[in-house]
Amino acid sequence: MKRNYNTILEKAVEDFLAHSGKSLEDAIRITFETILKAEQDEFLGYVNGCRKDKSTSNKRNGYRQALVQGLQSTFRINIPRDRLGNFQPFFLDLLNSQRGKYDNLAFRLYSKGLTTREIEEIFQELFEQNYSKSSISRITSNFTEYRKLWQNRPLDEDWYIIYIDAVKVKLRRDKVSNESMYVALGLKEDLSRDVLGVYNIPEESSEGWHSVLKDLKERGVKKVLCFAADGLKGLSETVSRVYPSSDFQRCLIHKLRNVLSKVRQNDKKEVASDFKAVFKLEDGSYRLEDGKCELDKFVKKWAKKYSSFENIFPEQERDDYFTYLKYPTKLHRMMYTTNWIEALNRIIRRTVKIRCSFPTEESALNLICARLMEHSETKLMRYKVTSLFACKDELDTMAKERRKISPQGTLR
Repeated sequence: MKRNYNTILEKAVEDFLAHSGKSLEDAIRITFETILKAEQDEFLGYVNGCRKDKSTSNKRNGYRQALVQGLQSTFRINIPRDRLGNFQPFFLDLLNSQRGKYDNLAFRLYSKGLTTREIEEIFQELFEQNYSKSSISRITSNFTEYRKLWQNRPLDEDWYIIYIDAVKVKLRRDKVSNESMYVALGLKEDLSRDVLGVYNIPEESSEGWHSVLKDLKERGVKKVLCFAADGLKGLSETVSRVYPSSDFQRCLIHKLRNVLSKVRQNDKKEVASDFKAVFKLEDGSYRLEDGKCELDKFVKKWAKKYSSFENIFPEQERDDYFTYLKYPTKLHRMMYTTNWIEALNRIIRRTVKIRCSFPTEESALNLICARLMEHSETKLMRYKVTSLFACKDELDTMAKERRKISPQGTLR
């Protein structure tokens, strides 16, 4: 039956005016209920309280109570029922739909880093209506559960590369201080990328990363060809404790910055050129032995002028800078640096920049995870890295051989 919504709205206005002496909340509730009753009359064929079509057994069947969320408060209203349970109020769907749009907009603003006060001001300016702090709190509280599910979701077993890094954010615990957010980003075997997790551990350390890697393993990550990270002390050994069959690549860009910080400005260009000559990329004939030989020459050359160069590449760490040479040349530029996860960290920094600090750990994780979850749905993350199609078979063979001969990692 076609519903006459003009008549319905006219009746709602009449009831609203008739109860205008009541509080605004009561008047709104009465208006809502009037619209719902009029909708049911149209649906069942009632005219002036009498059922016009008596050939059907369906008729009114009392009410059920429900909570309807308004912009500033929650209303308990009576929703009319029919005997056969076929009546579905259009107006109720409209309210829920409209509220959902407001909630979605408010959360999108929140995920961009806006504070609850700023969101209130925007709603007031655009819609001439208030969106209270309690409304924002309700949205973020609901998201907290969703965020925890995302953080604890099962992960794929096999990965080509996992990049790990930490970014600092200001967080209040008695007083405001910088704390580390540990982030892991992976390249899957289907050549797409995914954010594996975000963790708050105040200080970055190898033991902190041990906890993160244990969590990844417990959530399903069994085999990883290589981990890529910066030069944090002890990190290579930590990776080996949890994933003994995995390789470890130290970021050469981080190392180059460290090297350049130890020389004069007028030497930087030549040092950078010599550094790049040591760590050749996309050269299939260049081997680990060649690289180590060139590295010795590089260190000796510049140690004559800068004594700090004598210890700039500790012997126990040298192999970790050349790990990329084990892999197909197409993968070199994606392995020798942590640029992918650095780009992710820049997104986090831009998001938290407009916040002076976070009042709680939960609020920081909510905002950062919301932004990264949104980023995970972009074309950049969902689409496969097509430049690696040419070497996928070689990577799959490496992964297969690694699974055959290597022991399982422990969770100690």
